[in-house]
Amino acid sequence: MPSYLSESAIPDFDMLVQLHQHDREAFEALRRHLLRDAINAAPAVQRPGLERLVARIDATRASAGTPEQAAGMAFEMMAESLKELRQSWNQVCEALSELQTRLLIERVR
Repeated sequence: MPSYLSESAIPDFDMLVQLHQHDREAFEALRRHLLRDAINAAPAVQRPGLERLVARIDATRASAGTPEQAAGMAFEMMAESLKELRQSWNQVCEALSELQTRLLIERVR
């Protein structure tokens, strides 16, 4: 967990379930509050990206017909993000391999 997210700020799972079942408005207010705190505590350079991510998640949640659909859509978003991260990592590895090969060839010459 990033250092700017405090574990103590997030209620335990059972409390969140109770809140969600009995007072959805309070649950949503808490969710927004925790997200805002996390964004505000993040390094300034990361805040715009986090703001965009939260806006994208909220728009996706709003477009879902049911909580199950929202969860499925969130899973798809995470899978796509992981795919992009994996592609970027592979590009970095390829570039590093190419650089190492060039340096090795130069050393042998």
